[in-house]
Amino acid sequence: MKKYSLILLAFLFAFCSSGSSSTEVEETVAAEETQETEEAVETVKEPTNSIWVSAKKGDIESIKQHIAYGTDLNSKGSRRNETALIIAACQGHYEIVEVLIQAGADLDVKNDEDVTAQFCAVFFGRTEIVQLLSDSGADPNIVMNQDLTAMDLVSVEWGSDRETAVKLYKLKYGVDFEIEEVEAAHPVIMEILNK
Repeated sequence: MKKYSLILLAFLFAFCSSGSSSTEVEETVAAEETQETEEAVETVKEPTNSIWVSAKKGDIESIKQHIAYGTDLNSKGSRRNETALIIAACQGHYEIVEVLIQAGADLDVKNDEDVTAQFCAVFFGRTEIVQLLSDSGADPNIVMNQDLTAMDLVSVEWGSDRETAVKLYKLKYGVDFEIEEVEAAHPVIMEILNK
């Protein structure tokens, strides 16, 4: 019986000892993971381009770097005090719009002309971006400073005045597209906004 008691005591001691070393191992692993996370955060370098330049150029890697760095996605810059989302929507950079939305960019921020990303995408016939913004909850009824909404833009029959306005803003915003594509996109966009 004494022999069994000694074996049981030795077994119990070994069990208790392994439990405490297990806790020590867990604590060590947790400390190492925390250190690695802190080092990873510290290694995110400040992007070389502003978020607005990155959005205009379509530089998705730089946009991701801005997100990782913690850049304010709703900050305004450029000549018209725009967000990166507005710029990317105007330029037709779908992937950047998608990444900015997923990162929490405000969909309804306005620039100096009260233009939102949705309005800009509608104006320039960016059908896929209009759909993405609409699906994400962008408000197509925000009124810009010329008393127009995104829906107003696509509800008006296409004509020479409309074409002239699109050409003017093509130059003003430095956007690349074909007028015929914008004209063809407007009926499709109207269907998207009417849903």
